[in-house]
Amino acid sequence: MSNIVTIWKKELKDAIRDKRTLMAMIVMPMLLMPIIIIGMGKLTEMQIKQVQDETAKIGVASENTSIDLVKYINEQEKLEVVEITGDLREAIKSKEVDAGIVIPEDFQESIDIYLPVQLELVKYSVNDRSEQAVGRVSVALSMYNQQVINTRLVAEDVDPKILSVITITQEEVATDQEIGGFGLGFILPLFIVMWSIVGGQYIATDISAGEKERKTLESLLLTPAKRLEIVFGKFFAVSTSALISVVISLTSMYFAIKSFGLFGMEDSDSGMNTFGFIADFTIEPQAILIMLAVSVLMVLMFSAVILSIAIFAKSYKEAQSYIGPSYLIVILPVTIINTIPGFEPALWFFSLPAVNSVLLFKEILIGTYDWSHIGLSMISLAIFSVIAIFIASKIYQKEGVLFKD
Repeated sequence: MSNIVTIWKKELKDAIRDKRTLMAMIVMPMLLMPIIIIGMGKLTEMQIKQVQDETAKIGVASENTSIDLVKYINEQEKLEVVEITGDLREAIKSKEVDAGIVIPEDFQESIDIYLPVQLELVKYSVNDRSEQAVGRVSVALSMYNQQVINTRLVAEDVDPKILSVITITQEEVATDQEIGGFGLGFILPLFIVMWSIVGGQYIATDISAGEKERKTLESLLLTPAKRLEIVFGKFFAVSTSALISVVISLTSMYFAIKSFGLFGMEDSDSGMNTFGFIADFTIEPQAILIMLAVSVLMVLMFSAVILSIAIFAKSYKEAQSYIGPSYLIVILPVTIINTIPGFEPALWFFSLPAVNSVLLFKEILIGTYDWSHIGLSMISLAIFSVIAIFIASKIYQKEGVLFKD
């Protein structure tokens, strides 16, 4: 046991001297988590507010642009009817205008004789301003439609209130905690999985392929320490590095949310979605403990896997090329499952390593504690961790792998 501790201390001491390892283990998770959660949120909020504050330019395809509807739209706040000379659709694509309305020639005549009229809204979906403009025009058209109906009813000596059978209000049953947790659930789990790998990647590469490249592995094998003790010493060094990264990322994220709140979706009084910071969002201590326990098991598994892969390489650079595809194999399915809207995982999904962590974290962040999911995830990760450690120990016993030219 003393040999394992000695090797563990030696590898960690060497890692701390390496700037790349320090960047991956401490600096990156400490800075990136607040920047992503707070910085990106504020940037998105600024961009949305900028679009909302700007006046949307609306092109009209009609022979008569002096009709009441055009005047009505032009009078609305943050809407401006712009005269176009060429084709409306080309003007929208070239961003001369943000959106357009195709008005039939007999529009005013149809309105005057109480006939229904069909209008066409034209947008360019790859332009955010176009989507925003169409939303504003749709609201304006609904208001104009109601105005015309009210005018007709008054002309027929009918009280417009006769049409008001049902009024609708919206009530949000989700708390700020649930809304914030739902939003954070799309970001945090992916980053915990990422730091579980990246946090130990550089040290794992350096103490395996790096030592082979520097020709220092042979001298380590000549020490009184047994081969298995060397493996576990290196394994614990990699695990410690990765775990520090996870803890730092969780800690920096927690204090960032405590200080600034969480950026997310809120409901305004009008019933429309608006963006803002949810100040009341906090992560419960119970949730942090569970996420930390799961993260420890993930770290143990990934550390053994990375160490096993890196030892096959002859150089530091070659090890990086091996680990890169392995990293993608983990991240891709996790990302895909994380972004499927309304995904309801079956119980067996919680037996899949890494995937189960993402699904579990998303549940916990909104305050759902399903102990069958928690138990199965931990058991699964524990089993895969033991298997990965066992494979790593066997690989380090093979002379052909350790002294591969």
